[in-house]
Amino acid sequence: MNRLIRYLKGYVHVRLVSSDPERFLNLCAHNHILLWRLFSRDGAYEMYLSAADFFRLHSLCRKSGSKIRVLGKYGLPFFLFRNRKRKAFFAGSFLCLCLLFVLSLFIWNIHVSGNYANSTGVILSFLEKQGITHGIRKSQLDCSELAAMLREEFENITWVSAKIEGTQLILEIKENVDGYVAMEEPSEEPSSLAASKDGIVYSIITRAGTPMTLPGTPCKKGDILVSGEIPVKNDSQEVVGYHYVSADADILIETVWYYYEEFPMSYEERTYQEKGARFPFLQIGDMRLESFLPWEQERISDEETQLWNIRLTENFVLPVSVGYRRKLPYTIQEKTYSHKEAQTLAERHFEQYQEKLEKEQVQVVDRSVVTEITDSVCKTKGTITVLEEAVQSADCTQRVIEPQ
Repeated sequence: MNRLIRYLKGYVHVRLVSSDPERFLNLCAHNHILLWRLFSRDGAYEMYLSAADFFRLHSLCRKSGSKIRVLGKYGLPFFLFRNRKRKAFFAGSFLCLCLLFVLSLFIWNIHVSGNYANSTGVILSFLEKQGITHGIRKSQLDCSELAAMLREEFENITWVSAKIEGTQLILEIKENVDGYVAMEEPSEEPSSLAASKDGIVYSIITRAGTPMTLPGTPCKKGDILVSGEIPVKNDSQEVVGYHYVSADADILIETVWYYYEEFPMSYEERTYQEKGARFPFLQIGDMRLESFLPWEQERISDEETQLWNIRLTENFVLPVSVGYRRKLPYTIQEKTYSHKEAQTLAERHFEQYQEKLEKEQVQVVDRSVVTEITDSVCKTKGTITVLEEAVQSADCTQRVIEPQ
């Protein structure tokens, strides 16, 4: 920071020739003149001081019988003075500042974080359909409205924070990937809960309504598990009326899922050769300026692309990027899985499937899966028993008891 301040104010490099340099230095200290990088050379002293302090040395030199010789002038004031006749330079600097000011009025980078189920590409595509793209003016953005649109479009997004920092639009997202369910206002219409699949009721915890079944009871799709009808009885335990509510309960149903997965025993393995040369390019907006990349027609290859945004500050991203491309030639070799490799791969796929179910809050309690391996294909099939909330809302017909 001190170096920046010195550069903005300007400073000089001087040489002191004096028979009594100690008196000169003492006078500088008494008058609060800051000297730095003081050293002796060829019987004289050289030092640096600010341009403002330099003009205060005249009286001190007279008192100490010293002479001052200027060796160099540095800093912004001297730079501007030396280039005062370069009108094109100052005009270009002014236009550059104007361009930076204009660029700061737009959004040049949309940063999305916290998304897992919804990819960044899907979110950016939705924003593009709404007219929110890179290059949009900041004044055209309403962060509250944008957050509401994202929550409405993507049902598994439970929370969105949209804010503008510099030339960046930052979207922080939380998704329903850990079983959290957003609290909804209970419906005022009476309703019941019915099974959405065939199975066995594993557990039922009723908060509102009348349970119509017990744990361990088989159920069919559409069977009423919790009724929204609550009978009202008198002292003689006679039903004198009904009270209707929106049924609410935690119900787990044991259901059977069928699992099937197959893959061929033969596969292609890529072996990458040496990496090719890098070919840089410059990208301005959607336009890319690049050198010619010579592809060898007789060799198949992938392409590697790296891209870096140019930014003035952490949040001031310019619509200019630099990067490079290079080819990665490879050869393809036909291979066949051994029985052990196919068995291991099939087990890995099944484990990944179970991990996916766990993320969806589906508990696996039993499995009966076998793997069949032939010369051409590996098949894994069987059943798995799971516990899931397989319930759905059902209409509750209201009844009226006529007085006897």
